[in-house]
Amino acid sequence: MPVGTYSAGGAFSFYPTKNLGALGDGGAVITNDPAIADRVRRLRNGGQTDRYVHADAGVNSRLDDLQAAVLRARLPLLPHWTARRRALAAKYRRWLAGSIHPLKERDGGHVYHLFVVRSSERAALRTHLRASGIETLIHYPVPLPDQPAFASFTRSDCAVAARVAAEILSLPLHPRLTDAQVERICSAVDLFQKGKILA
Repeated sequence: MPVGTYSAGGAFSFYPTKNLGALGDGGAVITNDPAIADRVRRLRNGGQTDRYVHADAGVNSRLDDLQAAVLRARLPLLPHWTARRRALAAKYRRWLAGSIHPLKERDGGHVYHLFVVRSSERAALRTHLRASGIETLIHYPVPLPDQPAFASFTRSDCAVAARVAAEILSLPLHPRLTDAQVERICSAVDLFQKGKILA
């Protein structure tokens, strides 16, 4: 069942690097509740109910026609892209076995926007991979309790979140990645891990 179809509402990001990305920023909200739909339509258009009449404090957040056209053309390709992401993730899991462990797969329907591993020596691993011509990213380095936006709330000690945020690392993953490139990335990770053992 497609995500977003079994609840009162859902939200999607069409940021260019997402699984279904536009050429610029964009997003969508879906709902089967007419009242929610009416409110979201108002909020995305400055809170307007009629031209120059604002019932709510909204924002200017409309998806432009160009982005919508790009997304409409790309949507039929999404199942193929998702299948490819899943196949690459399976290769990562198989080829990384014994060197570094990816985050556990908790859902067989995972679409793998990211492929995340954990390393207690993340900085050194990133440096090693960069020297090998492999770009990595950190999604996301600051856990929610440490975000300034939540400073006014009573802070809970989230030791696991803090530890994970300090260790997570996203390896390259996109549908155009080749099997050979994934194997090269895994070999570079394996070389780093072997070097640690020998050191």
